[in-house]
Amino acid sequence: MTVESKIVSTQASPEKLYNFLGDFTNFTRLVPPGQVQDLKATSDTCSFNVGGYMQITLGFVERQPYSLVAIGPAANGNSPMPFRMNINIYDNGDGTSRVGIVFDLEGSNPMMNMMLKPKLRDAADKLADQLSYFAMGL
Repeated sequence: MTVESKIVSTQASPEKLYNFLGDFTNFTRLVPPGQVQDLKATSDTCSFNVGGYMQITLGFVERQPYSLVAIGPAANGNSPMPFRMNINIYDNGDGTSRVGIVFDLEGSNPMMNMMLKPKLRDAADKLADQLSYFAMGL
């Protein structure tokens, strides 16, 4: 299943946005309060508790300078299913950028897709909005 966020504009250059996203300690500012518990981050990983019952650890799975930061379950982390979150950075050519988020989940069944897709789209849109907001200060 693939879920895409809306594309949002940012005031940050692709380079600044990429550098911001390439450090998980910056993600603590992007997660809206109350969405996760026990959020801990280093520059290369972050972990958090979802719904009070599942600890997830994420890491970077791919980075393409100034255009892509891909995140997925860390090698030593738990995840209910394999997934990948691509944060795509688009250069506007004027020192600003646009960003879009794509979630790819593997192994989900049609019933799970119906339940998860709206929640993932909402989460992706909120994260994109947060990126747009925080990019103003980069």
